Amino acid sequence: MQFWAKFKGMLWVFAVGGIFMLAGLIIGSNVSIPGKLKAEGSSNQQGVSSADIAGEMMPAAGHSPFVHVAENVRQAVVNISAESMTEDNFHSFMDDDFFRRFFGLPPGDSQRPQPRMRKSESLGSGFVFSPEGYIMTNNHVVEGAEKVTVTLSDERKYKAEIVGTDRETDIAILKIEADHKLPTINLGDSDSILVGDWVMAVGNPFPQLGLDRTVTVGVVSAKGRKGLMFGEEMPAYQNYIQTDASINPGNSGGPLVNLQGEAIGVNSAIASPSGGNVGIGFAIPINMAKQVAEQLKKSGVVSRGYLGIFPQDITEELKEANGLPSTEGILVAQVDKDTPAEKGGLKVGDVITKFNGKKVTDAQQFRFLVADAGPGVEISVVVWRNSSTRDITIKLGDRAQFVTATKPVKEGSETEQGWLGIEVETPSQSNTQDFGIKPIPGALIVSVEPGSPADDAGLAVGDIILKVGGNDIENAEDFRRAGSEMKNSSKPISFYISRGDQKIFVAVTPVEK
Repeated sequence: MQFWAKFKGMLWVFAVGGIFMLAGLIIGSNVSIPGKLKAEGSSNQQGVSSADIAGEMMPAAGHSPFVHVAENVRQAVVNISAESMTEDNFHSFMDDDFFRRFFGLPPGDSQRPQPRMRKSESLGSGFVFSPEGYIMTNNHVVEGAEKVTVTLSDERKYKAEIVGTDRETDIAILKIEADHKLPTINLGDSDSILVGDWVMAVGNPFPQLGLDRTVTVGVVSAKGRKGLMFGEEMPAYQNYIQTDASINPGNSGGPLVNLQGEAIGVNSAIASPSGGNVGIGFAIPINMAKQVAEQLKKSGVVSRGYLGIFPQDITEELKEANGLPSTEGILVAQVDKDTPAEKGGLKVGDVITKFNGKKVTDAQQFRFLVADAGPGVEISVVVWRNSSTRDITIKLGDRAQFVTATKPVKEGSETEQGWLGIEVETPSQSNTQDFGIKPIPGALIVSVEPGSPADDAGLAVGDIILKVGGNDIENAEDFRRAGSEMKNSSKPISFYISRGDQKIFVAVTPVEK
């Protein structure tokens, strides 16, 4: 009996195992292998065949999905040559009066040769985005050009008309009159892209080498990059897409496209210590470029609203130093004279929390809100001032009528140490001329100790201190007096300074004792 019981138990085990094996074979017989699925094109519930989906990602066996994208967009990318005439500063020894007298020639400007002009040429990229022949590129590619030539992918050349340029976003629109149908690139939606999305950059790197319509691939590395300086240029409106797709000199103006072959950016600049690609490239979002392009096509210029302040982001240190309720909104660091802001009653130290009913998040977003509102429009701003809020109505101006170029600020550092690592002098004609600024009441920073609280906060030689805490600073003695009164403070101290043509707040945190 004992043997029979064991035998029955073994039979049950084998029976259950057999049932599971049979079920597995039945299930497995209904599963198609990938190759069979692609060949038969079995449909899903939405009626879209799996073969179609696979075909979109794999245009040909063994090739990447980028092959199809490259085939569609490369033909619409163009080479741009911009020619301009510049004065040649070369002068011969015969231009000198001493040598003219030596050779018996009369002195005087009337006998001197006229300045010689020479032709200079810049090369870049662009892309056709409409059948009418409109081409998008960077402003810096064609700025100042007297003649612009566009070369298509089939080597046909056309003289291009500069429809309009916008230095503040670095966008330019050209137009050619072609005698045949032009390949175009559709403009996508840059707001929909995500960090990590695949992208492709197309352009003409190192044009002197003839590397036209080069394709590079990477991902979106970051979005919303701002505050970038490219050489001496700093576009006022920055919201760059950062990518590691290789971008090199000559790529400027070419498209950054997604996997659908849509332009989601205009390749504009690189960050590199050597001038070549190091995997950090920047593209102007196509949504921004589209807005600019529409205005340039319509009128040749871009109209933007203008307020007349310098908006500053509120850090935790500035919040504490100025006794602000939160870091929300923007701090009014400067109010320019005879501007809508001054006429409307805005004051330095105000915090703007809402603009025309929209919540203000940071300085960059605020600049876009003002610009997009347009000139001549009456807007309302909600301001926090002296522990209370108030509504102010202001009529915006036209930015093009107010904005002037600003000069770079000369900076330096010394090793002498004063309060917070700063040495100052009363501004005078002699000690301010090296910085290209005019003497105004305040305390001129003449040295900043490396690693000091002032250095850590970003104060620099050439800055003029106007206020410290609630104290007005008229001269160097005022600053030293304020330093003596606050030398034991461990909390962030608000500095209001003049830097070049701007006035800003800086929070300096003393070293804890």
